[in-house]
Amino acid sequence: MEFDSVYGLLARSCGLSGTEYWALVLIREGVVTQREISEQLSLSRQTLNSAFKLLIKKGLIRLEPLEHDQRSKRAILTQAGARYVETTIARTRCLEEQAWQALTEEDQAALIRLTRQYSAALRCALRSQETQVDTCSSEDL
Repeated sequence: MEFDSVYGLLARSCGLSGTEYWALVLIREGVVTQREISEQLSLSRQTLNSAFKLLIKKGLIRLEPLEHDQRSKRAILTQAGARYVETTIARTRCLEEQAWQALTEEDQAALIRLTRQYSAALRCALRSQETQVDTCSSEDL
């Protein structure tokens, strides 16, 4: 939740909601359909649709039908959107790099190791819950 809070502040400092911010990041990275973006961000399509409407209103994206599926649309950065994303993403990357460099190499390695270990343990717990199994082996972690 701390990371969500920090990135929420970052998004607001850019004049965006968190959903708008991460949608722009993903569009820049080539994830373009509402379905793909909502899956990546674990958001409902309705929430993402609201963010898309705001991004369109701000002139940052436009929607175009996909060639192979006219019912689905892809989000495309406008020229203003591309400039905006490059500025905000560059700023974000710079801030992230400063924060990363403030850690020692040992702390960086530990953070990566512990984050992966925690994620694996959480995935295992979720699988266990789904299958009604109460334990995970150390191999899962």
